[in-house]
Amino acid sequence: QVGKTASIRYFGEKYYKHIVEINFALQPKYKQIFADGYEVNSIIKNITLLNPSLVVVPHETLLFFDELQEYPDCATSLKSFKQDGRYDVICSGSLMGLYYQQIESNSVGYKTDYEMYSLDFEEFLWAIGDETTMPLVKKRFEDLKPLGADVHHQIMDLFRQYMIVG
Repeated sequence: QVGKTASIRYFGEKYYKHIVEINFALQPKYKQIFADGYEVNSIIKNITLLNPSLVVVPHETLLFFDELQEYPDCATSLKSFKQDGRYDVICSGSLMGLYYQQIESNSVGYKTDYEMYSLDFEEFLWAIGDETTMPLVKKRFEDLKPLGADVHHQIMDLFRQYMIVG
């Protein structure tokens, strides 16, 4: 719940003409796209057989496999996609480190792993465009001076917002 899916969708919409998003948790039928193996043509054929309305164009399509923890063997296909070169693939999942031992072939050297974490309070302030609160708090802390009541209430309101939004 740190914005993985939203970030990937934003990236895909910005840089690709077509996005094929498959969510293995919400769409378990797509687990069968690997029934014929991990060769790219077979996977693409099986995706379009399951949903003929999907547009899959080489060099213009991002394949987004979401909730990979529901079908970790999907990671085995990444080597084939990398070697083939016609489609870019992004996979997303939660707590993937727990599932690596279940993956038949983890495509080492053919993928890059990134970890995303929730924003801390300072990052949250940056995200909402507040670049003054934390420097003020740090300065008061360094000077060993208390915050005024009005500043304290303002910070507590922002902190409550952070706790709700994340």
